[in-house]
Amino acid sequence: SDIVRFDAASLGANTAGTFSLYFDGSAVGLTTSGEDIDSLSRLSDGRLLISTLAAYSVLGASGRGDDILAFTPTALGSSTNGTWALHFDGSDVGITPRSNIDGAGLKGSTLYLTTANAISRDGLSAADEDVFVCDSAVFGSHSQCSFAPLLYFDGSVWGLGGDDVDAIHVP
Repeated sequence: SDIVRFDAASLGANTAGTFSLYFDGSAVGLTTSGEDIDSLSRLSDGRLLISTLAAYSVLGASGRGDDILAFTPTALGSSTNGTWALHFDGSDVGITPRSNIDGAGLKGSTLYLTTANAISRDGLSAADEDVFVCDSAVFGSHSQCSFAPLLYFDGSVWGLGGDDVDAIHVP
């Protein structure tokens, strides 16, 4: 449930740098194996969007791995502190715990998602190697969105069929 940061001194064949603790999950309530972080995205305002492997219960929110939490830090590193809030309730839009969000990126009100298992909803069919789009997202405890019928990224086209894409970054 922790996040480490790598500060590169050089990249490429001779990659070098240092690792440091960026986020101490146990300091802010992520203490069970189901609360391991399996999705992370940092917003421009400094908030962290986090999804967990399974059920979670932190001060301010509880739910399952089909949700996305927003963590607003007041301190990071070994003294991690801040507040939690439910950012996106996946079950409100038909994402189930079996599907489990394991990659998320946000740009405006468009949420880019990948799940641990296949999902089929509102004309969308996505496997675990795909990235799909949840347009016009409404966030919070009554989440809403419209699934785009076409995949944002079709992993099978790129030879990833049977693999799980479990992290994404949307610039």
